[in-house]
Amino acid sequence: MRKFLFPAIVGALLLMFTDWYLIGSANHSYQEKIRILTVMIEEQQKGRDSLQAASELLKGAEDRQGKAGAEKLKAYGYLEGQENSFSLERKRTVRTIVMCSGFVYLLYLFSLYWLAEQWKKQHRQELEELSRVLEQFSGHVYETDFIERLSEKETELERIAGQLAALSEQLRYNEERLGKEKEETRSLVTDISHQLKTPVAGLKACFEILSQEDLTQAEEREFLQQCTRQLTGLEELVGALVNISRMETGMIQIRREPADILETLVSAVNRVLLKAEEKQIDIEFEKTEDLAEMIIPHDVKWLCEAFINILENAVKYSPQNTKIRIRMIRLITFLRIEIEDQGIGIPRDALHKIFQRFYRGEAEQVRQTEGSGVGLYLTREILERHGGNITVSSQYGEKRQGSVFVVQIPYAY
Repeated sequence: MRKFLFPAIVGALLLMFTDWYLIGSANHSYQEKIRILTVMIEEQQKGRDSLQAASELLKGAEDRQGKAGAEKLKAYGYLEGQENSFSLERKRTVRTIVMCSGFVYLLYLFSLYWLAEQWKKQHRQELEELSRVLEQFSGHVYETDFIERLSEKETELERIAGQLAALSEQLRYNEERLGKEKEETRSLVTDISHQLKTPVAGLKACFEILSQEDLTQAEEREFLQQCTRQLTGLEELVGALVNISRMETGMIQIRREPADILETLVSAVNRVLLKAEEKQIDIEFEKTEDLAEMIIPHDVKWLCEAFINILENAVKYSPQNTKIRIRMIRLITFLRIEIEDQGIGIPRDALHKIFQRFYRGEAEQVRQTEGSGVGLYLTREILERHGGNITVSSQYGEKRQGSVFVVQIPYAY
């Protein structure tokens, strides 16, 4: 009701001003009539035409006051008590003005009261709808119709409606994200258990065999070496899982600083060079002279890790006495790096899967080679956080084999 107190006071003041003006007009009319009457009496006493004098006064003459006529009226006691037809008419006019003003003000107050009740009713309905929306929020139903209706009205709930709209979107996003994370966690647990089965089963079998007493020293060495390989595989898998966990939970922060991209790539090559030499695989750079000292903002550690994963896969799945070629191409907005191997290739239907977490191909050679299936997944994540991307094309068949991994890194991000 407080919001209608000010209109009520303003209405009262306006009516008081109007009454003051109307009552003042009635008093002025009364005085004019008395003046005309006194002038007519004065003119009549002087033997002049009283109607002519009254006509002049009605036309606007201001210099005639009729003092002698006023004395004559006073002599008869006509003006002392002001009880004459003119004064009675003035009283009736004033009474009418006051009564009409009171009626109008009462009608105005009733209108304000009705509007206040309507506002309270509308406000109550909006609060009830607001309560219903909040109850639906608690039931994971995020309705926005009510919020949109509120936003179309200029009410005090408009700001709350905007906040509710933002809350609705946030809650819907959080629920979708939680559902997605729950599904990803379920998938991750399944993938991890699947990845752990093979090395754990291998270790268990080796330890069971080693527990036998009738093994020769050569057999013991063989099974110990097998245990070492399985433990190495487990160590690599655990390290990869730790990196995935740190990457997906935001613990790994990509810090991009200006650095020589060629030096980063050369560091990655040096890390896999020993494995390549064991298989007599040559790693060649093609036309890098014009790209020397090319400064691109990037995280040296993690981008080097991404290149290592690509190169290790190239070495791992390439036969002996082959080559790995690296090309760096300067384009307008980004640097294109191509890493081409002469490996076993990738089937067409697997090209879109190799960057998925824990994916390993179905080929027999892939199954026989140790690996966790997370290297290329991490590579893609690292490159995307640099604003870049990675794609692959491959030849797979009896006549021609090999793959080309294409990395694109923007000059600025």
